[in-house]
This record gives sequence, structure tokens and C-alpha cells, in this order.
Amino acid sequence: MRALSRQQDHKFGNGTFGLETALRSELTGLLPRAMRFARSLTRDTVAAEDLVQTAYIKAVERIDQFEPGTRLDSWLYRIIQTSWIDEKRRDQRRGNVVSFEDARDTAMPKQKHGGTDRIFLQSAMASLVEDQRAAMTLVLIEGYSYREAADILGVPDGTVMSRVARARKTLAALHDDDSNLTNNDGIQRGSP
Repeated sequence: MRALSRQQDHKFGNGTFGLETALRSELTGLLPRAMRFARSLTRDTVAAEDLVQTAYIKAVERIDQFEPGTRLDSWLYRIIQTSWIDEKRRDQRRGNVVSFEDARDTAMPKQKHGGTDRIFLQSAMASLVEDQRAAMTLVLIEGYSYREAADILGVPDGTVMSRVARARKTLAALHDDDSNLTNNDGIQRGSP
């Protein structure tokens, strides 16, 4: 019945059907950014793909709830964030679930890497608590203002600012701890 009324809206020039088609197209363009945000939350590529798929299903099913004139990317990030929270709550009820990547990380000894090394940065970001990692990703990687990130995460601006500040402090401490290590090639890594 709903699909029929959409077709009728389009047929009579209401524009609703065309708007939803345009939004779906724009959602497709947001996929790489959505994946990056989901990976920052889950710390697992496969889990991030599942999370984005779940969020996109919800977004398409609820496309009529999107308010024209607002940011589609913020709306989608909010769906990803709430889907992740729902998933974590479900996991808590089921018990402790360990991903393959987490199991591999605990089974293999940690390797120290220089501060400029991409692997070091990924590991350092993964060591942040979830709230700090999400704020850091939105503000420093995705380029949102503190206010926009606060709207996406559903928290006050000051909370995002303090989460980013604490995350930066943690990353700096990890970098400084790694600064005295040298690689086999004799090159000093990290900041002096």
C-alpha cells in the first residue's frame, strides 16, 4: 500500500518518490565514509561491514523519516552509532564474544612501531575507549565541527571536546612511550 502511494505521489508530481530516489543515491555515495566510521567503532573490518549493512537497511526502510534540509551524513552516522550500541547490548546479554582479529591480537605478541607508522596509529586508535575513538574519528578524520559531532553522537559539545582532548593525550602518551625504540635499520622512531 505504501509503495503504491509513493508511485501515485510521483505520478501526480508530488516529488516524494523522486526525493527518496535521490536520497538513496546520496546514501550510496556516503558508503566509504560510513565504513570508516563503523571501523572506528568496531575495530574489526567484518563487523564494520555488518554494522554498515544493518544501518543502511534501517536508513532505507526509514528514508521517509529523514528531514529534508538536514545533513544526510549526520543522520546516517547517528543510525550507525545507535545500531552499534544496540549490537553491543545484545552481545552483553549473550555473553563475551571475541572476534577473529581480537583473538589474533591477543595470541600474537605486540610489536612496537614508530609513531609515524600506519600500523602503530591503527593500534593506538584501537586502544582508545569507544567514546573517544568515535569523537576522534568524526572530528579529526571526517572533519566535522565539535557541534556537528555532538549532534551525531547525541552528546553536548563540551563532551565531544573533552573526549577528543583525552584521546589526543592518550595517543601522545603512546607515541612518547614508543619514541625511544629504534628499528633494525637504526632509524629513530617517534618524536625526540
